[in-house]
Amino acid sequence: MNILARCDKSCAALAQQLLQKGFDEVAVDEAVSWALELGYLDDQRLAEAILRSQLTKLHGPAKVEQALQLKGISKQLAVQVLNNTEVDWFALAEQRLQRKFANLAPAADFQAKQKQQAKIVRHLLGQGFNYEQANYALSSHLRELTSD
Repeated sequence: MNILARCDKSCAALAQQLLQKGFDEVAVDEAVSWALELGYLDDQRLAEAILRSQLTKLHGPAKVEQALQLKGISKQLAVQVLNNTEVDWFALAEQRLQRKFANLAPAADFQAKQKQQAKIVRHLLGQGFNYEQANYALSSHLRELTSD
């Protein structure tokens, strides 16, 4: 019970933690079933909470899915939660770019400009956005720079 009081856990995470503490598999299965029946465990609720947390950090879909799986959420449920969310990943990528590179001055020469653009795309890819989303955000950013 103390394990559940600290923070939300997935069924898999609770089972793993109990096994590490030395409980046998039958007792672990019973404990997880008991917690599910009482509503102490809910992987769907946990997945949605993690999704909200990751969205406030402006992370892309790949990074969100990775965070869900690290918390013990099944891949199937992670994909389901991502598909059911109504997030504009392209707009989120733009927001991430604006937050990280708001004070970035445009490069003067072609080579420096290419390096700068590659740095932006690498950053967005590292934050879980796919290439299409990163390229869209970069193109939008470049249009803003040229219109100023």
